[in-house]
Amino acid sequence: MSAICAFAQSENYELRVLTFEDQDYCGGTNFSGGNDWSSLIDDPQYGGKLLYGQSGMGFNSLEEAYKWTDTNNTWLYSCLSEGYGSWCYWSGGHAISNYGSKTIDAYGDYQHQLTVYNHNGTDDVSRTGNGHNGSDNFAVQFGYSDNSGYGLGEDALPFLEFADNEARVIDHMWVTLNTYALNCYVSGNDLTAKIGPDDWVKIVATGYKNDAKVGTVELYTCNGPEHIVTDWTKFDLSSLGEVNKVTFNITGSSDNGYGFSQPAYFCYDDVAVRFPISGSETGVDDICTKEADDVYYDLQGRSVINPSNGIYIHAGRKVIIRK
Repeated sequence: MSAICAFAQSENYELRVLTFEDQDYCGGTNFSGGNDWSSLIDDPQYGGKLLYGQSGMGFNSLEEAYKWTDTNNTWLYSCLSEGYGSWCYWSGGHAISNYGSKTIDAYGDYQHQLTVYNHNGTDDVSRTGNGHNGSDNFAVQFGYSDNSGYGLGEDALPFLEFADNEARVIDHMWVTLNTYALNCYVSGNDLTAKIGPDDWVKIVATGYKNDAKVGTVELYTCNGPEHIVTDWTKFDLSSLGEVNKVTFNITGSSDNGYGFSQPAYFCYDDVAVRFPISGSETGVDDICTKEADDVYYDLQGRSVINPSNGIYIHAGRKVIIRK
C-alpha cells in the first residue's frame, strides 16, 4: 500500500506526512549508511548495534549516535537521548521498525521491544503490513521521566523537532502499543502489576517554541483494563500551535516503589505537519527533491499536463490536488 504524503489542505496549508516508508525516503545517506528508512531498523531488537552501539553500551557522542531526519518533506528530526554516560536506546529515543505480531504472550517481552501489536497480523513476528493503514514501517518510542529520583529527567525525554529550525504545526500522528507494553498492561510481569480498574497510562506531548513551553496535549493508552489502545489511534497535536520541538513523556498510575513501572513505549506512524500552500495553481509544493519535476501522472500511469481535482503521482509520490 502506498502512503499519501500530502493528503489534505485547507485555505492556507497542506499536510506533509512522515510515513517512514522506503518509497517516501529522500534524505540522502543516513546514520546507518543506507538510503532508505528500513536501513535504520535494528536486528536484534534489543542490543542491536544501531541502537546500542558496537559495544552494546551505547555511543560516546551525539555525532556517533542513532538519528534520522525526514529531509525535504516534513523536516522532522530525532536522535537518541543522553543518559547514564552515553547515547543509547535505553536512555530514550525513536527507533524505526517494521516488526509486528498479534501474539503478546510469546512476543511480549523486552526482547521484542520494537514489535507493534497488530491484531490483524500473524501469530509469529512479521516484517510487512504492521504500520498504520497496513503500511510497513513506523517508529517506536522508549523513554519517560517521572521525577521519582530513580530515572532520567525531562531533559532526556524523546522528541521530534524541525531540522531546519522553522516553527510549524504538527497536526497529528497515529499511535498504538508495542507487544511488550500491551502484555504488561494485560498480564503484568516481575517488575509491574497488570492494569487494575483504577490504573491508567497516558502519553503527554509538550510543545516548545524558541525554547519556551507553549502547551501540552495528552492521549490515554489505557484507562482501566477495559479501555486499552489496541489499534492505531489518532493523536491530535494541532492545539500546541506552531512549535520548533515536541517532547513525549509516558506516565501513569503504576508504581513498584521505584517510580513508573509499566514499559514506557508507544508506536507511532504517519506524522502530519502543516506547510503553507505555495502560490502555484495546484497548491502542491515540492515535497521531495528526488525526481523533482512538474510532470503529473494519474493512477493509470498516464501523463497529465493540467491536473484537476484528484489523486496523482508527482515527484515519485502520491498527492491530492484540490483546486
